[in-house]
Amino acid sequence: LDEIGERTNSYILVHQNFMCRMSCHFWMREYMDVAKLSEKYSEKHPSSQQKRILEVLRVFFEGIAYLSLARDTKQAKWRSMGEKAVIKMCQFESIGYKGNIENKSTLLEAELLYLNGDIGLAEVAYKASIKSAHAHKFIHEEALAYELFGMFCVENRWVDKGTKQLHIALEKYKEWGATKKANDLQLFIDLV
Repeated sequence: LDEIGERTNSYILVHQNFMCRMSCHFWMREYMDVAKLSEKYSEKHPSSQQKRILEVLRVFFEGIAYLSLARDTKQAKWRSMGEKAVIKMCQFESIGYKGNIENKSTLLEAELLYLNGDIGLAEVAYKASIKSAHAHKFIHEEALAYELFGMFCVENRWVDKGTKQLHIALEKYKEWGATKKANDLQLFIDLV
């Protein structure tokens, strides 16, 4: 599809294919693939060409990926890129997308607080993201917030609390119809 899009100068096709691939990697927690895909795509298609709502999703996916990679690898470049995504998301929120962005912005903030070692404020931010996603009926992002909060809890040795959050995420993913994601999360829960 990329070839067809490039050959026919169909920016829409190229961008939709990019977002589809990025979304698949994101939801399966393949964060290095998100980063590589984003870097490759960004070279040819700067974000100024994108529709605003698609840019919001892209920044959200990239931000979660970069902050997770920063925690896992301890590499400063991922931290820097994650911090930029948090700032960009806050800018989106300030220009009038509050209802659509509040939970995303708060979840990115939770991940950054966690990366910075501010465990107490991170927990508050995860809970706020869950509440916002629920209030705005973004079931998939509510599931994601529960999942990341659950992993945060498990990684901080609050295993019972973490597995409870992960089970809620599992049910939310099933409700959303994300069978593959639910199955993968169940495999993780079985290891905890």
